[in-house]
Amino acid sequence: MTVEVIEHDKLNLTLRIDSYPLDLVNGIRRYAMSEVPTLAIEDVVIIENSSLVYDEVIAHRLGLIPLRTPKKYIEAGQAQLMFVLDASADNATRTVYSGDLVSVEDKEVRPISNEIPIIKLAPKQNVKLEAYARLGKGKQHSKYSPTSKSVVKPTPLIVIKNPKTQKAKEIAESCPRDVFEVSGGELKVKNRYACTFCEECLKVDRESIQISEEPNSYILSIESIGQLEAKDIVLESVNLMIKDFDEFERRVDEI
Repeated sequence: MTVEVIEHDKLNLTLRIDSYPLDLVNGIRRYAMSEVPTLAIEDVVIIENSSLVYDEVIAHRLGLIPLRTPKKYIEAGQAQLMFVLDASADNATRTVYSGDLVSVEDKEVRPISNEIPIIKLAPKQNVKLEAYARLGKGKQHSKYSPTSKSVVKPTPLIVIKNPKTQKAKEIAESCPRDVFEVSGGELKVKNRYACTFCEECLKVDRESIQISEEPNSYILSIESIGQLEAKDIVLESVNLMIKDFDEFERRVDEI
């Protein structure tokens, strides 16, 4: 059993996983989406709102702002943190952004971007509120899900039977994922892991290329929205799966 890192930065992690059962790899994918907890605004107390936007709409927009979630709150299993927003427009129209939200209790917990628009205020309008963030899971509401992409696919196996095919350039240009390249007059595979099995290249020339799935090998791709690093999402998914398996085993032992 092997795990190879194909791509890794704060927001993206792509792994090649060999000889692990597909259902286990798919379990990590599903836990990443629905079981890893993050912070999101759940309750909003509107103190003043003279804008044209309903209180409920403002509360809904606040709930959809992704918040950075320190691991200490995930380990604790619960949290409630307060934000305040006090914004007004004087003599010109003003857009209120996520950066105007002020964290009262922990400055580490903040929107992943300061440029998410919340509301536009006309001159002399203002909005004042308190917002409370809590831990939640994606299975409860999508606003808690830490991933914008959580995908498992078979590892592509690409064989070029005729690298000197006259259609080499056409094949390379037909691929929407930039899998192929032409070098020295020959067709070569540049990045087979990017292949999505769309078969656009086969429509150009089926005789020169063979595309199949590598047995017992899968690609797991996780893209973080920003609340947690992609690596931490995967590790927490695995930890949660282990805890659930341990609990399942304990309950079976009690029978």
